[in-house]
Amino acid sequence: MGVRGLKTYIESSNRNDLRSWPFRDKQLIIDGCNLYYCLYFGCNLDQMHGGDYDAFEEMITRFFENLRACDIEPYVVLDGGADHTNKKLDTLMERHQDKINSAFALSVGKKGKVLPIHIKDVFTQLLRKLRVPLVQCLEEADWEIAALAKEWNCPVLSDDSDFYIFNLEAGLLPIAHFQWEHVKVDRRTNKKFIQAKHFTVSKFCASFNMNADLLPVFASILGNDYVKLQNIKNLDWEKYAKPGMENTHIDGLLNWLSQFPRPEAAVSALLKLTDHKEKNLVQEALHNGIQEYKLISGYLAQFFRSKTIPRTAYTGPLQILPEQTLRLLLDGEMSSLVIDTLVHQRVSLPPQVEDFQLPCSSETSRPIRQVIYGLLLLGEQQTGKPIKTLPGASKPYVKEYSRLQLNLNSQKVEAIKTKVMEGLQLETVWEVPHDVQLQVLLDTLGVSSEMLREIPHALQLQMLVTRYWLVNAQPSPSKVHLWGLLLGMVYGKVSCTSQTQKDKLLRLKNLKNGQRRMHPDHETAHLYSQWQSCLKWSLCLNCLLCSPVPEPEVARRGISLDSLLVRGSSTERFFKQLKDAVVSLVGEDLIKTMRTGLERRDAEKTHRYYNGQNQPIDELSSWIENRMFEIDDDDDDLKENRSKAKNHKTELPDISCTIRTRHKAKARNGNHSSKKYERVCFETLMDL
Repeated sequence: MGVRGLKTYIESSNRNDLRSWPFRDKQLIIDGCNLYYCLYFGCNLDQMHGGDYDAFEEMITRFFENLRACDIEPYVVLDGGADHTNKKLDTLMERHQDKINSAFALSVGKKGKVLPIHIKDVFTQLLRKLRVPLVQCLEEADWEIAALAKEWNCPVLSDDSDFYIFNLEAGLLPIAHFQWEHVKVDRRTNKKFIQAKHFTVSKFCASFNMNADLLPVFASILGNDYVKLQNIKNLDWEKYAKPGMENTHIDGLLNWLSQFPRPEAAVSALLKLTDHKEKNLVQEALHNGIQEYKLISGYLAQFFRSKTIPRTAYTGPLQILPEQTLRLLLDGEMSSLVIDTLVHQRVSLPPQVEDFQLPCSSETSRPIRQVIYGLLLLGEQQTGKPIKTLPGASKPYVKEYSRLQLNLNSQKVEAIKTKVMEGLQLETVWEVPHDVQLQVLLDTLGVSSEMLREIPHALQLQMLVTRYWLVNAQPSPSKVHLWGLLLGMVYGKVSCTSQTQKDKLLRLKNLKNGQRRMHPDHETAHLYSQWQSCLKWSLCLNCLLCSPVPEPEVARRGISLDSLLVRGSSTERFFKQLKDAVVSLVGEDLIKTMRTGLERRDAEKTHRYYNGQNQPIDELSSWIENRMFEIDDDDDDLKENRSKAKNHKTELPDISCTIRTRHKAKARNGNHSSKKYERVCFETLMDL
């Protein structure tokens, strides 16, 4: 929801609607989706190369640590499925097209705003780790957030302009003015606080001498996500504005409304300004718009306090879900795709930065989603509503919204079952043996149980996804893409270990950050988007099957250092284990037949790759290159390197003692084909 232009009006220089508030020692209801959206874009984190998940994780951790330092008690609420009435469908479709346009703009080096596909997963995983109370609503969260804030009499943290309309006694703290990064100390009490700006409807309406009940009429006239009355919105409200106001349209409408004592009188006056043929339509739209802002008790308070599942979850299409699955949904551990599939048989797939001349990257993961749809829609469950089926067939389908080139497109996707799913019911999936749950996942990803035995426990899901991606991605990934992906996993995990390693990896991150403004390599971006899509829906399927394999930490690709590095390990050993895991899944023959990734770049030796912009520029990058070379070196050299590694006190070598001689070796072997391969592989990692 949202009232366009209202936020700008309230924050304009000739208004005084936001009051300073040294905020501390209170409960705070947080609009979770709005929070991660504002913080990700507000801190200029990467959008073009698949997402800066580790930096996002650090930022969110600091945010909640600072809240707790000020004795602020946060309660986070997330959006769930789309509104069951479909009142907002047109708006959702418009926004989806806008996101497609933004993703395309980013893909050609222009400005845009597209959240990386796993941001919500990272956010919810991290909040569980930080023990921050969290609820994912069954539908959109705005109304439930406002109802909870009214019930608990505490403020809301959000930048959604609809919270300027809800009449909340404790008011709103706009995220844009919430200075969470700079915790201050009250000199008198020696207590910490966060400087914030505070908005209340009562003070705002007092400045117009207006009844607060008229604000929903105001929002409905201007138009929000549910109500669009273009003819009334475009009336000449400017003539009622005060002199010198910046937004005369909004100011004039507020002044006009202030003359009426009650909403009914304002609606009657509006109907007199309406064409006779449209009176009934306008009256109904205004009535519905006003109802959207009326607050009664919701279900969030009970769930936060006692994990009580709302009664509404046991009626309609969601009634087929087992109690454990409902709990996972409300706890934010399961994708809201489950709700949209059951309630609407409709799913919107998030756009990514990719090659827009190729089919949408989400097509690679479609077979995974089809099994999810099969679990949810096939069987003898009674959903409380008719299930739509494909013409001439009895099988249910889900309408998927994605892109066709640059345009929003929908496609009916059939729900399917694997062989082991015959007779398997969603309502009993929690009761079937672990082996059956696991086999559904393995069949979907095309892996045998024998292959799984070769993979370390903590690596299983991301390695299964990587295997699926290697076999199904189009265009086929090259070795450069595979090794770059595995190096990203190594970076993600090692960056969360000792501070010494973090300092060294920060230099790698700075090198990576320096290249963000360059156009992304379209093939690499497309392939990596396919991998992320496969991971996203595999996470959903795994959760729906009661997690037969461990759920990875998305921000760090879920790799457990302790389970991997058994004998005085190094990043070289770590990478080697990842590489061996992939080889065991797909076989050495497939790896050998993969293109190296050098062919196109050798043919295009343009300044982008060979004028020094993407070449290694510091000692750390040289160290990474040499590690890549050593992994493919002969057995004698590997044994010698491992022997040397045992003598180091840290997992990373002391760069100052090892790099200079390697620079000399590099100069001597500058034309060695393996060295060229290392360089391009490293450059691909930087582009990711």
